Amino acid sequence: MKKLKFNKSIDQKMFYVSLKNQVYTEIDTTKFSFGTFSFWMKGLFWILIAYSSYLLLFFCESKFYFWILFLIFQLSGLLIGFSLGHDASHNTAFRNKKANQILHFFSFITVGIDPLLWGLRHIRSHHLYANVEGSDIDIDENPFLRLAPCHEKKSFHRFQHIYAPFVYMLALLHSVFIGDWIYLFNKKYEWMREGVNKAELYFRFSTFKIIYFSLVLILPILFSSTNASFIIITYLTTSAFTSLLFVVMLVGTHFFEEALYPDISDDLLNDSWAIHQLKTSCDWNANNYFAQFLSGGANCHAAHHLFPNLCHTSYSSINPIIEKETLRFNLPYHNKTLLKMMQSHFKHLKAMGT
Repeated sequence: MKKLKFNKSIDQKMFYVSLKNQVYTEIDTTKFSFGTFSFWMKGLFWILIAYSSYLLLFFCESKFYFWILFLIFQLSGLLIGFSLGHDASHNTAFRNKKANQILHFFSFITVGIDPLLWGLRHIRSHHLYANVEGSDIDIDENPFLRLAPCHEKKSFHRFQHIYAPFVYMLALLHSVFIGDWIYLFNKKYEWMREGVNKAELYFRFSTFKIIYFSLVLILPILFSSTNASFIIITYLTTSAFTSLLFVVMLVGTHFFEEALYPDISDDLLNDSWAIHQLKTSCDWNANNYFAQFLSGGANCHAAHHLFPNLCHTSYSSINPIIEKETLRFNLPYHNKTLLKMMQSHFKHLKAMGT
């Protein structure tokens, strides 16, 4: 990963200084720095939905209801990751770091993406250098989609706004079966794994994958009345729908029409860290309670990138302050409906392909 420097001019820094003063003055950070009552109730709700539907699989005689229950298990399992696991990766669920690590591990069990590797790239790469080629792993060039202007354009990319949903349906399975192994073993990502004991990394990875595949495949095959081939088909198809939900809630938060993809000169970015986060993030239905409940605060992307040390239950209080301060400093704050954000994303895909 290329390490870069942000603009440190006084004018650029004043926005974040003012924003932080407003946030820490108006919000009780002793209350919102870690998981609140509503945070734990929401997490418990999705856990009950996920594991209740999972247990019912073992008593289900109908293949149709088996598939529906497995889909509910997968979708609500993903929302456990959104509601609990994401905050745990930022150490904002518990005050205790070890407790956050344990919660992070078990919150991702139903998703299948290794939590430690995901957390390392999410915090060490994406949160620091969002949308910066060579520094943000999340925009690494891929063989299917051209997501950023710096990527090579190929002839088939002119159709990418049409076939993208089918690619997105494979995103979760790709992460489980291919992506995790690349991030674990590829020398290109040694910088990301730096400081983590190799034996611990391999042990946690192996333990996680064994528990995950036991949960989603081995136990249902051994103890349910449904045949193995249908269980495998069910796992693959419900994973595709779950992947699509995951991508819909997240992909447009950084890949949208107005998003910044900075050109880098002399390893220096034109904007300060905070302004860079604003220019590369898009909120969707930021002030909608249901959207925040469903996404675990992922809909409030600007607040999350600017205040990753605060629990996502604080974002509804932070959003109006961001809106007010960006207006005062004449800076962009991108807030759309979910539909408008996805429309903007597909327009971005079309522009990148033509």
